[in-house]
Amino acid sequence: MKARGLNVLYDGNFEQFLAEDHDASTLKEDTDNALGTYCRMFHEPFFNIEENSIRVSAEELYRWVSWCIYYGRSKDEYPLANQ
Repeated sequence: MKARGLNVLYDGNFEQFLAEDHDASTLKEDTDNALGTYCRMFHEPFFNIEENSIRVSAEELYRWVSWCIYYGRSKDEYPLANQ
């Protein structure tokens, strides 16, 4: 995934989109950027303090938010959202 200014109109597959310019040292920054992009795309935050808390690893959170951005779908549509 592009670390700066996420490329929402990406022409490639999800794994390539996810991997671009991303490594373990930039995980927090990349996740913060992805959460901001999600908020702008869906006009709502990814996290809602009134819902149950989400318990996933930092890497899985990044993958989840990135999936939403790549496919243009909300967090509730993520295949592993109910697990």
